[in-house]
Amino acid sequence: MDMFEKLFKVKIPVIGVVHLSPLPGAPCYDGASVKEISKQAIKRAKVMTENGIDGIIVENFGDKMFLKKVGPEIVAAMTYIAKEIKESTSVPIGICVLQSDAIAGIAISKAIGAEFIRVPYYTETYVVDTGIMESIAAEALRYRKFLESDVKFFADVHIKHSYPLSQRPIEYAAEDAYYRGLANAIIITGRKTGGETEVDDVVRVKKALPEVPLVVGSGVTIENVDNYLPYIDAIIVTTGLNKGGEVGNEPDPVSISKFMEKIRNYRKNS
Repeated sequence: MDMFEKLFKVKIPVIGVVHLSPLPGAPCYDGASVKEISKQAIKRAKVMTENGIDGIIVENFGDKMFLKKVGPEIVAAMTYIAKEIKESTSVPIGICVLQSDAIAGIAISKAIGAEFIRVPYYTETYVVDTGIMESIAAEALRYRKFLESDVKFFADVHIKHSYPLSQRPIEYAAEDAYYRGLANAIIITGRKTGGETEVDDVVRVKKALPEVPLVVGSGVTIENVDNYLPYIDAIIVTTGLNKGGEVGNEPDPVSISKFMEKIRNYRKNS
């Protein structure tokens, strides 16, 4: 049994992302209590899971512009909210602390029992809108060991909204993130949030590293998912299943249900 099937109990699990509203201290924070933000997040998570989504990532998406490392107020708020979501659903929970604070993600995961974290900038060096993002892999691996945590690392390579300084093929970046960075899975994305992932990028990584658990992480829709399914082990999707296919909208139960029906049919026939 592969890592994803063991964790999610299905082949090719579909993981939805709960985009949190701005948290206390963020530029767009509107004064809502953490309890109010949590209620909204739980509602979104339930729409996803009740219509078939196999896992949830809790992400501080509303906190733009993002800090490289977050403050204790964000760790506290995300811990509270993620715990509430975990207790309100029955699927594996992941944490993504933007911009790429793996240390905060590991700490939150340890506190609430989350199964995985997403780390956008795990290995290599990237130019992004917040400046330079350097590898956090060595620090994250040691912190996970220090906490005696078994949380899984899902690491992006050549992630959306970034430009890698190395300018080398994506399969080389994936190889180093997996074998040198000891990531548990590799995520491939498009150019921006909701941006369609290049199928060629996915194919190149899969052909070069067929043994590596591979996730397509942006721009997946019911119309294009067939292009990825032969090459991937999991899917992260949010925007494509929101109302109107817009990143800022609420999850659409009809779109989610139809998407998951298609995935279930593929599982049966593959």
